[in-house]
Amino acid sequence: MKYPDEILPNPNYKLITCDLSNYYLIRYTNSNRKEDIYDEELKQVKLTQICDPSSNINDLSTSLLGVFETTYIKIALTTLGIQNYSHYCEPDTVVEIPIFNSDFTIKDSRGYWIVLIGDINKLIADYTRGENNMKFKAECVIMHTPMKWNYWHFSIRWYTDELGYWHQLEDKIKTKLSKRLAHEARSSIAKFAKIDEPNYTQLDEVEFYK
Repeated sequence: MKYPDEILPNPNYKLITCDLSNYYLIRYTNSNRKEDIYDEELKQVKLTQICDPSSNINDLSTSLLGVFETTYIKIALTTLGIQNYSHYCEPDTVVEIPIFNSDFTIKDSRGYWIVLIGDINKLIADYTRGENNMKFKAECVIMHTPMKWNYWHFSIRWYTDELGYWHQLEDKIKTKLSKRLAHEARSSIAKFAKIDEPNYTQLDEVEFYK
């Protein structure tokens, strides 16, 4: 299989900073069976499908739907591919096209969930911390974080009003915070996540071309 080179960084690309409220993010799930992904009783995506382990919610990898199509969610980097391509890079980096079975494979068993950026960007999750269970807030932040394998890679992150960005904290503090915030963060996204392919459009070229 030929790698979809349209999702790679490009010398003519720039960082995406425009309003993306009407666009969608997509994230893969390890199963494409609805009963594995969706909780019919709660009428929402299962928390374990938002991310598992829950600690990964502090910096969750997704892709912007558009040039990145729903079928591309099946692309899985190999061990070598992870070493060579699973790294943040500048959007205009020149990258060699990944090679099938060497750098990546296809996992047909994967499914996905999608979420409208406008539904979760700046969303507030409440949590408590400390012996006195003091109340704090964390704000969801959607950031364009191009990767060598995928220019359209975006991160769902959380900015806390007491400590700053969750994913940037020391491991010990990050772990403690996970016990208080991970469930709320996953639940907040699950409320808006969908499993049906939406009607989506590609981002206007003026927003990502230099």
